[in-house]
Parts: sequence; C-alpha cells; structure tokens
Amino acid sequence: MAIDVDKLKALAEVKRVVEVFDPKKKNGRTWFSQFRDKVKTGNLNVDEYKLLLGMHFVDTDLVQQWDEKRGTCSTVDEVDAWFLDAYGGGGMEEKHAVYTMADVKLSVADAFQPFVDRFIDTFMAANPNAIRNHRITPFINALYPEMQEALEIEPAFSE
Repeated sequence: MAIDVDKLKALAEVKRVVEVFDPKKKNGRTWFSQFRDKVKTGNLNVDEYKLLLGMHFVDTDLVQQWDEKRGTCSTVDEVDAWFLDAYGGGGMEEKHAVYTMADVKLSVADAFQPFVDRFIDTFMAANPNAIRNHRITPFINALYPEMQEALEIEPAFSE
C-alpha cells in the first residue's frame, strides 16, 4: 500500500496521539485501547498505521522488536495481534482476576487477607506491568462495599 503524502505530513506534525508506550511503566492493553480509540478516526491504511504506532515506542528493545516485525504485518489486525500478544498482558486473564475475587463472599468479620492476597496475586499475573497494590482497594471496595469502612479505619501496615 502506498502512503498518502498529505497524510504523512499530517502524521509528522501530529507526532503522537497518546503518551508514548514504555512496557516497563505502562499496561500494554490499557495503552493500546487508548491508542486504537484515537487512531481509528484517522482512516489510516496499514502502512500509515504502522508508522504512527512506531512513533509511540521509546523502549529500545521494543523499537528493535518493532523494526523486525513491522515488515511481516500486512494488515492492521496483524499489527494489533502482534502488539497485544507481546505487551497486552492477557485480556481474558485480567477479566478472570476480577471475577476470582468476586466469587468469594466475605463479611467484615472474616479473615479476608488470604483472599485479598490471592486476588492480588491473580491480578498481578494477569497484569505484569501493574504496580503491586496499585488501585486494588477500589476493586475490593466495589465488590464489597460493607468492607469499605473497615478497610478505611484499619491503620496502615508498617514494620
């Protein structure tokens, strides 16, 4: 496919449509969904799409992988599949992680820490780029609103 020169100039001026992607700092699936939402309105062909995607990579290993892979991807779907396989973190596992905790019925009187630990371990396995204990409490509060008060009253753990 040929690259439209006018679109190429527009892409060069745009630089980036979302923040750059660093696999060490960002969740790949979340970043990619934001990227796709912004890009799908641009009506880009596959070459323009690959060019724009490559401009968002800053990690040297990722740039090297992309340089090797982009020539073999002939459709936008193949590009999407490559990125999500490499950096997506497993979407089905992520959903499973949320439901794992939802299946456990707890009350404030229960010793819920083992269940929270299991949930966090499952969540981390599904989201390898996530920071441990980052935004886990909102999940628990949403699933178990009766525990929210107990979690807020309990003092922070310190050694």
